[in-house]
Amino acid sequence: MSNNFWPLVIYEYRKLFRRKILWITLGAMTALCIFAACSHLLGNAYVNGQVYESHGEALEKKIAFAKALSGRALDDMLLSEMQEGYAKVPNIPLAGVSREYQTYARPYEAIWQYAFLLAGDPAYKTITEEELYAARSEKLEQGWTNEQLGSREKEYLRATEEKVEKPFVFTYCEGWGVLANLMNMLCVLQLLLIAICIPPVFSGEHSCRTDQLIQSTGLGKKPLYLAKLLVGTTFSALSTLFLGMVLMGALFCVYGTEGADAALQLLNFRCVWPLTVGEGIRILFGLLLITALLRTVLAMLLSECFRSSTVPLALMSGFLLSVLLFRIPEEYRLLSGIWNTIPVNLVAVWEVFGSRLYPFFGTFLTPWQAVPVIYLLLGIGAAVLCFRRYKSFQAGGR
Repeated sequence: MSNNFWPLVIYEYRKLFRRKILWITLGAMTALCIFAACSHLLGNAYVNGQVYESHGEALEKKIAFAKALSGRALDDMLLSEMQEGYAKVPNIPLAGVSREYQTYARPYEAIWQYAFLLAGDPAYKTITEEELYAARSEKLEQGWTNEQLGSREKEYLRATEEKVEKPFVFTYCEGWGVLANLMNMLCVLQLLLIAICIPPVFSGEHSCRTDQLIQSTGLGKKPLYLAKLLVGTTFSALSTLFLGMVLMGALFCVYGTEGADAALQLLNFRCVWPLTVGEGIRILFGLLLITALLRTVLAMLLSECFRSSTVPLALMSGFLLSVLLFRIPEEYRLLSGIWNTIPVNLVAVWEVFGSRLYPFFGTFLTPWQAVPVIYLLLGIGAAVLCFRRYKSFQAGGR
């Protein structure tokens, strides 16, 4: 078998790469990733019908101001400087374009956004360091209650939260933050790429009637099935990495590479895990790769069951739309937990680094620890079912 396996892999890759739809799809998705990274540079801001500044200029100022504050602790001193700057802004229409706002307040816009997110208006105008982190703790506790977490889960989360260093050190990490927010888009593109390119790996034999030739081979269907499985999974994983690297490269060209060592709490204040932004991104990419393997096997199973490449595309696209359009409230904890383990929901930075836990022999696992195991088991089960279907198919029984 070993002497015949790798030639089969090469042959299946050649068949895959000869499909024009693959290159069209991959090219369109590459262009979309680049556009998503650069879209904030497009357009202008208008005041009274006149161009005030371009979005590119606004982003350049935002980055410069955030970098100037990078490395400073989010404490009373920084909060008071932000409040003093905003106190100088006159209470007039279009105050955001006033000279006072541009001079005194805009340099602290990033700090204002974080304080406003935690405390709201008008509390951010007078909030102290102690009150800011107390407000965050209150929001954490309220969120755990809304998710109907048990007392042991809350104790586990509180103990983990104590490991997070405070006060937070504000660090410029805009490029990494936008990348984290676009992980949902990458997950959607991955599913569409797999749904379009992978099903023909199996259905092509049935549509071209070449499946009859396999019946006469001495080694049977197993080597060919394993070759197809390897080609499908490696292509999906590598294409996911390719799109991710394109998106990351384009974002870093616009925003810079700074901020990998920033606290993850700057991107998701509800996160209680002592992780950096760079570690969080690596976890998200790891989940995307595992997701690619599961989706590939499922696409192959659907392709073999229906002996068609259009049915898997329709089913997977329809399921994707249902996930994007609907949401199960957190009060239905079991159903909500299952729904949020679906890849598109899981790779959101607010979900994978949220407070949902999975019991495990007296302790708990985080979503990024538990879900890969679940995906692996589902993938193995789907691969076995697919092989049985592939092995039992009789060409004469069309």
